[in-house]
Amino acid sequence: MKKFDLVVLGGGTAGLTIAKEAAAYGWEVALVEERALGGTCVNDGCIPTKTLIHSAKVMRYVRRASEYGIKTAPLTVDWPAVAGRKDALVRAMRENIQQSINDNEKVHFFEGSAFFEAPNRISVGDGLLTGEKIIICTGARTQIPPVKGLNEVPYLTSTTALELQQLPESLVIIGGGIIAVEFAQMFAAFGVQVTILQRSPRIIPNVEPELSAGIQAVLERDGLNIITSADIKAVQRNENKAQVTLTAPDGEKSLTADQLLVATGRAPNTDQLQLDKVGVETDKRGYIKVDHAFQTSVPGIWALGDVTGGAMFTHRSWHDGFLLARHFFKGETISTQDRLIPYAIFTDPEIAAVGLGEEAAREKGHTVKILSQPFKYVARAMAMAEEDGLIKLIVDEKTDALLGAHIFGPSAGELIHELAAVIRFGGKLFDLQDMLHIHPTLAEGINSAALS
Repeated sequence: MKKFDLVVLGGGTAGLTIAKEAAAYGWEVALVEERALGGTCVNDGCIPTKTLIHSAKVMRYVRRASEYGIKTAPLTVDWPAVAGRKDALVRAMRENIQQSINDNEKVHFFEGSAFFEAPNRISVGDGLLTGEKIIICTGARTQIPPVKGLNEVPYLTSTTALELQQLPESLVIIGGGIIAVEFAQMFAAFGVQVTILQRSPRIIPNVEPELSAGIQAVLERDGLNIITSADIKAVQRNENKAQVTLTAPDGEKSLTADQLLVATGRAPNTDQLQLDKVGVETDKRGYIKVDHAFQTSVPGIWALGDVTGGAMFTHRSWHDGFLLARHFFKGETISTQDRLIPYAIFTDPEIAAVGLGEEAAREKGHTVKILSQPFKYVARAMAMAEEDGLIKLIVDEKTDALLGAHIFGPSAGELIHELAAVIRFGGKLFDLQDMLHIHPTLAEGINSAALS
Protein backbone atom coordinates (compact mmCIF):
# COMPACT_ATOMS: atom_id res chain seq x y z
CA MET A 1 0.00 0.00 0.00
CA LYS A 2 1.39 3.39 -1.06
CA LYS A 3 0.40 6.63 0.67
CA PHE A 4 0.04 9.98 -1.10
CA ASP A 5 -1.09 13.49 -0.32
CA LEU A 6 -3.36 13.36 -3.37
CA VAL A 7 -4.69 10.59 -5.60
CA VAL A 8 -6.05 11.74 -8.98
CA LEU A 9 -8.18 9.31 -10.97
CA GLY A 10 -7.99 10.24 -14.64
CA GLY A 11 -5.19 11.73 -16.73
CA GLY A 12 -7.21 14.11 -18.88
CA THR A 13 -7.19 17.90 -18.77
CA ALA A 14 -8.73 18.29 -15.31
CA GLY A 15 -6.61 15.55 -13.74
CA LEU A 16 -3.35 16.74 -15.26
CA THR A 17 -4.05 20.33 -14.21
CA ILE A 18 -4.63 19.58 -10.55
CA ALA A 19 -1.87 16.93 -10.38
CA LYS A 20 0.80 19.30 -11.72
CA GLU A 21 -0.37 22.14 -9.47
CA ALA A 22 -0.22 19.87 -6.42
CA ALA A 23 3.26 18.68 -7.40
CA ALA A 24 4.43 22.28 -7.76
CA TYR A 25 3.43 22.84 -4.13
CA GLY A 26 5.43 19.82 -3.02
CA TRP A 27 2.64 17.29 -2.62
CA GLU A 28 3.23 13.62 -3.38
CA VAL A 29 0.68 12.82 -6.10
CA ALA A 30 -0.56 9.52 -7.53
CA LEU A 31 -1.98 9.91 -11.04
CA VAL A 32 -4.01 6.96 -12.29
CA GLU A 33 -5.00 6.47 -15.95
CA GLU A 34 -6.05 3.26 -17.68
CA ARG A 35 -5.13 4.40 -21.19
CA ALA A 36 -2.96 7.12 -22.73
CA LEU A 37 -2.56 10.40 -20.84
CA GLY A 38 -4.27 13.46 -22.29
CA GLY A 39 -7.86 12.30 -21.96
CA THR A 40 -10.52 12.64 -24.61
CA CYS A 41 -9.20 15.99 -25.84
CA VAL A 42 -5.78 14.80 -26.94
CA ASN A 43 -6.57 11.20 -27.86
CA ASP A 44 -9.99 11.18 -29.52
CA GLY A 45 -11.57 14.60 -29.08
CA CYS A 46 -10.49 18.19 -29.66
CA ILE A 47 -7.05 17.65 -31.18
CA PRO A 48 -7.62 14.81 -33.66
CA THR A 49 -11.08 15.99 -34.73
CA LYS A 50 -10.05 19.61 -35.25
CA THR A 51 -6.99 18.47 -37.20
CA LEU A 52 -9.25 16.52 -39.57
CA ILE A 53 -11.77 19.36 -39.65
CA HIS A 54 -9.07 21.80 -40.75
CA SER A 55 -8.07 19.48 -43.59
CA ALA A 56 -11.75 19.37 -44.56
CA LYS A 57 -11.90 23.18 -44.45
CA VAL A 58 -8.94 23.39 -46.82
CA MET A 59 -10.80 20.96 -49.09
CA ARG A 60 -13.83 23.25 -49.05
CA TYR A 61 -11.69 26.29 -49.84
CA VAL A 62 -9.99 24.58 -52.76
CA ARG A 63 -13.36 23.44 -54.06
CA ARG A 64 -14.42 27.11 -54.05
CA ALA A 65 -11.16 28.34 -55.58
CA SER A 66 -12.83 29.64 -58.71
CA GLU A 67 -14.79 32.16 -56.58
CA TYR A 68 -11.44 33.76 -55.76
CA GLY A 69 -10.16 33.69 -59.33
CA ILE A 70 -7.98 30.63 -58.79
CA LYS A 71 -7.91 27.64 -61.13
CA THR A 72 -7.19 24.19 -59.68
CA ALA A 73 -6.56 20.71 -61.00
CA PRO A 74 -9.13 17.96 -60.36
CA LEU A 75 -9.52 17.67 -56.61
CA THR A 76 -8.88 14.42 -54.71
CA VAL A 77 -8.36 13.56 -51.06
CA ASP A 78 -5.46 11.43 -49.85
CA TRP A 79 -7.17 10.00 -46.77
CA PRO A 80 -4.11 8.10 -45.46
CA ALA A 81 -2.13 11.36 -45.57
CA VAL A 82 -4.95 13.30 -43.87
CA ALA A 83 -5.27 10.66 -41.15
CA GLY A 84 -1.50 10.36 -40.86
CA ARG A 85 -1.17 14.08 -40.14
CA LYS A 86 -3.75 13.70 -37.37
CA ASP A 87 -2.03 10.63 -35.92
CA ALA A 88 1.39 12.31 -35.89
CA LEU A 89 0.08 15.32 -33.99
CA VAL A 90 -1.78 13.20 -31.44
CA ARG A 91 1.26 10.99 -30.92
CA ALA A 92 3.56 13.99 -30.39
CA MET A 93 1.22 15.64 -27.88
CA ARG A 94 0.65 12.38 -26.03
CA GLU A 95 4.39 11.71 -25.79
CA ASN A 96 5.06 15.26 -24.55
CA ILE A 97 2.46 14.86 -21.80
CA GLN A 98 3.82 11.47 -20.78
CA GLN A 99 7.36 12.82 -20.70
CA SER A 100 6.32 15.78 -18.54
CA ILE A 101 4.82 13.35 -16.02
CA ASN A 102 7.85 11.05 -16.15
CA ASP A 103 10.12 14.03 -15.45
CA ASN A 104 8.04 15.22 -12.48
CA GLU A 105 9.48 13.62 -9.35
CA LYS A 106 6.38 14.47 -7.33
CA VAL A 107 3.88 12.82 -9.68
CA HIS A 108 3.79 9.02 -9.62
CA PHE A 109 1.99 7.50 -12.60
CA PHE A 110 -0.06 4.31 -12.28
CA GLU A 111 -1.49 2.72 -15.40
CA GLY A 112 -4.65 0.69 -15.02
CA SER A 113 -8.31 0.80 -14.09
CA ALA A 114 -9.20 1.93 -10.58
CA PHE A 115 -11.99 1.44 -8.07
CA PHE A 116 -12.66 2.43 -4.49
CA GLU A 117 -11.94 0.03 -1.63
CA ALA A 118 -12.65 2.73 0.98
CA PRO A 119 -13.11 6.53 0.91
CA ASN A 120 -9.34 7.07 1.02
CA ARG A 121 -8.19 3.81 -0.58
CA ILE A 122 -8.02 3.01 -4.29
CA SER A 123 -7.31 -0.34 -5.94
CA VAL A 124 -5.24 -0.14 -9.14
CA GLY A 125 -4.17 -3.41 -10.72
CA ASP A 126 -2.56 -5.50 -7.99
CA GLY A 127 -1.81 -2.53 -5.74
CA LEU A 128 -3.53 -0.21 -3.31
CA LEU A 129 -3.15 3.57 -3.09
CA THR A 130 -4.21 5.71 -0.17
CA GLY A 131 -4.61 9.46 -0.30
CA GLU A 132 -5.50 12.20 2.12
CA LYS A 133 -7.49 13.69 -0.77
CA ILE A 134 -9.03 11.88 -3.76
CA ILE A 135 -10.09 13.60 -6.99
CA ILE A 136 -12.19 11.83 -9.62
CA CYS A 137 -11.60 13.04 -13.19
CA THR A 138 -12.47 9.94 -15.19
CA GLY A 139 -14.33 11.75 -17.98
CA ALA A 140 -17.06 10.45 -20.26
CA ARG A 141 -17.59 8.28 -23.31
CA THR A 142 -20.08 7.93 -26.17
CA GLN A 143 -23.62 7.17 -25.01
CA ILE A 144 -25.23 4.38 -27.01
CA PRO A 145 -29.01 4.78 -27.47
CA PRO A 146 -31.40 1.84 -26.97
CA VAL A 147 -32.17 1.36 -30.67
CA LYS A 148 -33.51 -2.02 -31.72
CA GLY A 149 -30.81 -4.05 -33.50
CA LEU A 150 -28.00 -1.59 -32.83
CA ASN A 151 -26.02 -4.03 -30.71
CA GLU A 152 -26.02 -6.49 -33.61
CA VAL A 153 -24.75 -4.06 -36.25
CA PRO A 154 -21.19 -2.71 -36.52
CA TYR A 155 -21.22 1.04 -35.92
CA LEU A 156 -18.79 3.90 -35.47
CA THR A 157 -18.51 6.32 -32.57
CA SER A 158 -16.66 9.63 -32.46
CA THR A 159 -13.66 7.59 -31.24
CA THR A 160 -13.64 4.74 -33.75
CA ALA A 161 -14.49 7.06 -36.66
CA LEU A 162 -11.04 8.58 -36.17
CA GLU A 163 -9.51 5.16 -36.84
CA LEU A 164 -11.05 4.59 -40.28
CA GLN A 165 -8.51 3.23 -42.75
CA GLN A 166 -10.52 4.39 -45.74
CA LEU A 167 -13.45 6.70 -46.36
CA PRO A 168 -16.89 5.15 -46.86
CA GLU A 169 -18.96 6.21 -49.83
CA SER A 170 -21.97 6.86 -47.61
CA LEU A 171 -22.59 7.50 -43.93
CA VAL A 172 -25.69 7.77 -41.73
CA ILE A 173 -25.23 9.66 -38.47
CA ILE A 174 -27.62 9.07 -35.59
CA GLY A 175 -27.68 12.34 -33.67
CA GLY A 176 -27.67 16.01 -34.55
CA GLY A 177 -25.69 17.68 -31.79
CA ILE A 178 -22.24 19.27 -31.82
CA ILE A 179 -20.23 16.10 -32.43
CA ALA A 180 -22.63 14.83 -35.10
CA VAL A 181 -22.63 18.06 -37.08
CA GLU A 182 -18.84 18.53 -36.94
CA PHE A 183 -18.25 14.98 -38.18
CA ALA A 184 -21.00 15.26 -40.80
CA GLN A 185 -19.55 18.34 -42.46
CA MET A 186 -16.01 16.97 -42.27
CA PHE A 187 -16.85 13.69 -43.98
CA ALA A 188 -19.03 15.44 -46.55
CA ALA A 189 -16.12 17.73 -47.49
CA PHE A 190 -14.09 14.61 -48.28
CA GLY A 191 -16.79 13.39 -50.66
CA VAL A 192 -18.83 11.09 -48.41
CA GLN A 193 -22.61 11.12 -48.89
CA VAL A 194 -23.87 11.99 -45.39
CA THR A 195 -27.32 11.80 -43.81
CA ILE A 196 -28.04 13.21 -40.34
CA LEU A 197 -30.92 11.75 -38.32
CA GLN A 198 -31.91 14.11 -35.52
CA ARG A 199 -34.60 13.31 -32.96
CA SER A 200 -35.26 16.99 -32.14
CA PRO A 201 -37.05 19.41 -34.50
CA ARG A 202 -33.71 21.09 -35.30
CA ILE A 203 -30.02 20.26 -35.28
CA ILE A 204 -27.82 21.55 -32.43
CA PRO A 205 -30.97 22.46 -30.46
CA ASN A 206 -29.05 24.11 -27.61
CA VAL A 207 -27.84 27.03 -29.76
CA GLU A 208 -29.99 30.01 -30.76
CA PRO A 209 -32.59 29.12 -33.44
CA GLU A 210 -31.05 31.52 -35.98
CA LEU A 211 -27.68 29.81 -35.65
CA SER A 212 -29.16 26.33 -35.88
CA ALA A 213 -31.11 27.25 -39.01
CA GLY A 214 -28.05 28.94 -40.48
CA ILE A 215 -25.73 25.96 -40.20
CA GLN A 216 -28.45 23.60 -41.46
CA ALA A 217 -28.84 25.74 -44.57
CA VAL A 218 -25.08 25.61 -45.17
CA LEU A 219 -24.94 21.85 -44.69
CA GLU A 220 -27.86 21.25 -47.04
CA ARG A 221 -26.27 23.55 -49.61
CA ASP A 222 -23.18 21.35 -49.35
CA GLY A 223 -25.29 18.31 -50.22
CA LEU A 224 -25.96 16.77 -46.80
CA ASN A 225 -29.32 15.13 -46.17
CA ILE A 226 -30.80 16.22 -42.82
CA ILE A 227 -33.91 14.63 -41.35
CA THR A 228 -35.19 16.22 -38.14
CA SER A 229 -37.92 14.94 -35.80
CA ALA A 230 -36.67 11.48 -36.76
CA ASP A 231 -37.87 8.54 -34.67
CA ILE A 232 -35.50 5.64 -35.32
CA LYS A 233 -37.30 2.31 -35.10
CA ALA A 234 -34.59 -0.24 -35.88
CA VAL A 235 -31.15 -0.85 -37.34
CA GLN A 236 -30.00 -3.95 -39.20
CA ARG A 237 -27.24 -5.17 -41.49
CA ASN A 238 -28.24 -5.64 -45.12
CA GLU A 239 -25.63 -6.96 -47.58
CA ASN A 240 -22.67 -5.33 -45.79
CA LYS A 241 -24.53 -2.06 -45.40
CA ALA A 242 -26.28 -0.50 -42.42
CA GLN A 243 -30.03 -0.16 -42.86
CA VAL A 244 -31.96 2.27 -40.66
CA THR A 245 -35.75 2.28 -40.41
CA LEU A 246 -37.31 5.47 -39.07
CA THR A 247 -40.42 7.56 -38.94
CA ALA A 248 -40.10 11.16 -40.12
CA PRO A 249 -42.69 13.96 -40.38
CA ASP A 250 -43.36 12.91 -43.99
CA GLY A 251 -43.75 9.22 -43.20
CA GLU A 252 -41.75 6.04 -42.71
CA LYS A 253 -38.33 5.75 -44.36
CA SER A 254 -35.60 3.17 -44.80
CA LEU A 255 -32.02 4.36 -45.38
CA THR A 256 -28.89 2.37 -46.20
CA ALA A 257 -25.25 3.41 -45.95
CA ASP A 258 -21.79 1.89 -45.90
CA GLN A 259 -21.22 3.06 -42.34
CA LEU A 260 -23.30 4.08 -39.33
CA LEU A 261 -22.01 6.66 -36.85
CA VAL A 262 -23.63 7.00 -33.40
CA ALA A 263 -23.29 10.51 -31.94
CA THR A 264 -26.07 10.81 -29.38
CA GLY A 265 -24.33 12.37 -26.41
CA ARG A 266 -22.00 11.28 -23.63
CA ALA A 267 -22.14 8.94 -20.63
CA PRO A 268 -19.90 9.24 -17.53
CA ASN A 269 -17.05 6.84 -16.79
CA THR A 270 -18.25 6.02 -13.28
CA ASP A 271 -19.66 2.52 -13.59
CA GLN A 272 -16.38 0.75 -12.72
CA LEU A 273 -15.40 2.94 -9.76
CA GLN A 274 -17.66 1.22 -7.20
CA LEU A 275 -18.79 4.60 -5.90
CA ASP A 276 -21.71 3.07 -4.05
CA LYS A 277 -19.23 1.22 -1.83
CA VAL A 278 -18.03 4.52 -0.36
CA GLY A 279 -21.24 6.57 -0.64
CA VAL A 280 -20.36 8.95 -3.48
CA GLU A 281 -23.71 10.05 -4.86
CA THR A 282 -24.49 10.16 -8.59
CA ASP A 283 -27.52 11.25 -10.56
CA LYS A 284 -29.72 8.82 -12.50
CA ARG A 285 -27.36 8.96 -15.51
CA GLY A 286 -24.29 8.19 -13.39
CA TYR A 287 -22.77 11.67 -13.25
CA ILE A 288 -21.18 12.50 -9.89
CA LYS A 289 -23.05 15.06 -7.81
CA VAL A 290 -20.84 17.91 -6.57
CA ASP A 291 -21.40 21.27 -4.94
CA HIS A 292 -20.15 24.59 -6.34
CA ALA A 293 -16.66 23.79 -5.02
CA PHE A 294 -16.43 20.28 -6.59
CA GLN A 295 -16.98 18.50 -3.25
CA THR A 296 -18.81 15.18 -3.54
CA SER A 297 -21.13 13.75 -0.90
CA VAL A 298 -18.10 12.17 0.81
CA PRO A 299 -15.59 14.41 2.65
CA GLY A 300 -12.11 14.16 1.15
CA ILE A 301 -13.38 13.21 -2.33
CA TRP A 302 -13.83 15.77 -5.11
CA ALA A 303 -14.82 15.39 -8.78
CA LEU A 304 -13.89 17.53 -11.79
CA GLY A 305 -14.58 17.75 -15.50
CA ASP A 306 -16.91 15.72 -17.70
CA VAL A 307 -17.61 13.10 -15.03
CA THR A 308 -19.79 15.69 -13.24
CA GLY A 309 -21.89 16.45 -16.35
CA GLY A 310 -22.80 19.93 -17.54
CA ALA A 311 -20.76 21.77 -20.16
CA MET A 312 -18.31 19.18 -21.49
CA PHE A 313 -15.55 21.37 -22.84
CA THR A 314 -11.81 21.00 -22.32
CA HIS A 315 -11.43 24.63 -21.23
CA ARG A 316 -14.08 24.06 -18.57
CA SER A 317 -12.19 20.97 -17.31
CA TRP A 318 -8.96 22.98 -17.15
CA HIS A 319 -10.74 25.72 -15.21
CA ASP A 320 -12.18 23.14 -12.80
CA GLY A 321 -8.65 22.03 -11.94
CA PHE A 322 -7.40 25.61 -11.80
CA LEU A 323 -10.15 26.62 -9.35
CA LEU A 324 -9.69 23.63 -7.07
CA ALA A 325 -5.93 24.28 -6.97
CA ARG A 326 -6.62 27.83 -5.80
CA HIS A 327 -8.79 26.42 -3.03
CA PHE A 328 -6.24 23.80 -1.97
CA PHE A 329 -3.08 25.86 -2.13
CA LYS A 330 -4.17 29.46 -1.62
CA GLY A 331 -7.09 28.91 0.72
CA GLU A 332 -9.53 30.73 -1.59
CA THR A 333 -13.26 30.24 -1.41
CA ILE A 334 -14.30 29.04 -4.85
CA SER A 335 -17.62 28.61 -6.60
CA THR A 336 -18.76 27.58 -10.07
CA GLN A 337 -22.11 29.30 -9.58
CA ASP A 338 -22.80 31.67 -12.49
CA ARG A 339 -19.43 30.80 -14.07
CA LEU A 340 -19.17 32.16 -17.60
CA ILE A 341 -18.23 29.37 -20.03
CA PRO A 342 -17.86 30.34 -23.70
CA TYR A 343 -17.91 27.60 -26.32
CA ALA A 344 -17.37 27.07 -30.02
CA ILE A 345 -18.60 24.55 -32.58
CA PHE A 346 -16.02 24.01 -35.30
CA THR A 347 -18.24 23.81 -38.32
CA ASP A 348 -17.55 25.98 -41.36
CA PRO A 349 -18.65 28.69 -40.65
CA GLU A 350 -18.10 28.31 -36.92
CA ILE A 351 -20.64 28.81 -34.15
CA ALA A 352 -19.70 30.37 -30.82
CA ALA A 353 -21.59 31.72 -27.83
CA VAL A 354 -21.22 33.04 -24.31
CA GLY A 355 -23.73 34.08 -21.66
CA LEU A 356 -27.49 33.86 -21.89
CA GLY A 357 -29.59 32.96 -24.87
CA GLU A 358 -32.66 35.02 -25.74
CA GLU A 359 -35.17 32.62 -24.18
CA ALA A 360 -33.06 32.06 -21.05
CA ALA A 361 -32.65 35.82 -20.57
CA ARG A 362 -36.41 36.35 -20.65
CA GLU A 363 -36.95 33.41 -18.25
CA LYS A 364 -34.60 35.13 -15.80
CA GLY A 365 -36.84 38.19 -15.85
CA HIS A 366 -34.83 40.46 -18.14
CA THR A 367 -36.52 42.78 -20.58
CA VAL A 368 -34.26 42.20 -23.53
CA LYS A 369 -33.43 43.90 -26.78
CA ILE A 370 -31.79 41.99 -29.60
CA LEU A 371 -29.12 43.56 -31.76
CA SER A 372 -27.60 41.80 -34.75
CA GLN A 373 -25.33 42.21 -37.73
CA PRO A 374 -25.29 39.84 -40.72
CA PHE A 375 -21.80 39.04 -41.97
CA LYS A 376 -22.91 39.84 -45.52
CA TYR A 377 -22.66 43.51 -44.51
CA VAL A 378 -19.23 43.20 -42.86
CA ALA A 379 -16.55 44.43 -45.27
CA ARG A 380 -13.89 41.86 -44.37
CA ALA A 381 -16.37 38.99 -44.69
CA MET A 382 -17.39 40.32 -48.08
CA ALA A 383 -13.74 40.46 -49.19
CA MET A 384 -13.25 36.89 -47.98
CA ALA A 385 -16.47 35.69 -49.67
CA GLU A 386 -17.48 34.36 -46.23
CA GLU A 387 -20.83 36.07 -45.87
CA ASP A 388 -22.93 33.36 -44.17
CA GLY A 389 -24.04 34.05 -40.63
CA LEU A 390 -24.59 36.83 -38.14
CA ILE A 391 -23.59 38.30 -34.79
CA LYS A 392 -26.42 38.37 -32.23
CA LEU A 393 -26.20 40.41 -29.02
CA ILE A 394 -28.66 40.06 -26.14
CA VAL A 395 -28.85 43.20 -24.02
CA ASP A 396 -30.83 44.13 -20.91
CA GLU A 397 -33.08 46.96 -22.08
CA LYS A 398 -33.15 48.66 -18.68
CA THR A 399 -29.43 48.57 -17.81
CA ASP A 400 -27.82 48.15 -21.25
CA ALA A 401 -25.75 45.28 -19.81
CA LEU A 402 -24.60 42.67 -22.29
CA LEU A 403 -26.25 39.41 -21.24
CA GLY A 404 -25.25 37.09 -24.05
CA ALA A 405 -23.53 36.94 -27.42
CA HIS A 406 -23.97 34.41 -30.21
CA ILE A 407 -22.02 34.24 -33.45
CA PHE A 408 -22.45 32.13 -36.57
CA GLY A 409 -19.79 33.06 -39.06
CA PRO A 410 -16.11 33.02 -39.97
CA SER A 411 -13.71 32.76 -37.00
CA ALA A 412 -16.61 32.83 -34.52
CA GLY A 413 -14.53 30.89 -32.00
CA GLU A 414 -11.94 33.68 -31.97
CA LEU A 415 -14.37 36.60 -32.06
CA ILE A 416 -16.40 35.43 -29.07
CA HIS A 417 -13.62 36.18 -26.57
CA GLU A 418 -14.05 39.95 -26.84
CA LEU A 419 -17.70 39.54 -25.94
CA ALA A 420 -16.89 37.12 -23.12
CA ALA A 421 -14.57 39.76 -21.65
CA VAL A 422 -17.27 42.43 -21.86
CA ILE A 423 -19.76 40.22 -19.99
CA ARG A 424 -17.10 39.04 -17.52
CA PHE A 425 -16.24 42.60 -16.49
CA GLY A 426 -19.79 43.99 -16.48
CA GLY A 427 -19.54 45.90 -19.74
CA LYS A 428 -22.42 47.81 -21.28
CA LEU A 429 -23.65 48.18 -24.81
CA PHE A 430 -21.99 51.60 -25.00
CA ASP A 431 -18.58 49.97 -24.46
CA LEU A 432 -19.00 47.97 -27.65
CA GLN A 433 -20.37 50.98 -29.53
CA ASP A 434 -17.60 53.30 -28.43
CA MET A 435 -14.59 50.97 -28.73
CA LEU A 436 -12.67 51.37 -31.97
CA HIS A 437 -12.36 48.22 -34.06
CA ILE A 438 -9.81 47.94 -36.86
CA HIS A 439 -11.22 48.27 -40.37
CA PRO A 440 -11.58 46.00 -42.23
CA THR A 441 -11.75 43.11 -39.78
CA LEU A 442 -14.36 40.54 -38.85
CA ALA A 443 -14.38 41.97 -35.32
CA GLU A 444 -15.73 45.21 -36.76
CA GLY A 445 -19.00 43.34 -37.07
CA ILE A 446 -19.28 43.38 -33.28
CA ASN A 447 -19.18 47.17 -33.29
CA SER A 448 -21.75 47.24 -36.09
CA ALA A 449 -24.06 44.90 -34.21
CA ALA A 450 -23.86 47.08 -31.11
CA LEU A 451 -24.72 50.14 -33.19
CA SER A 452 -27.62 48.44 -34.95
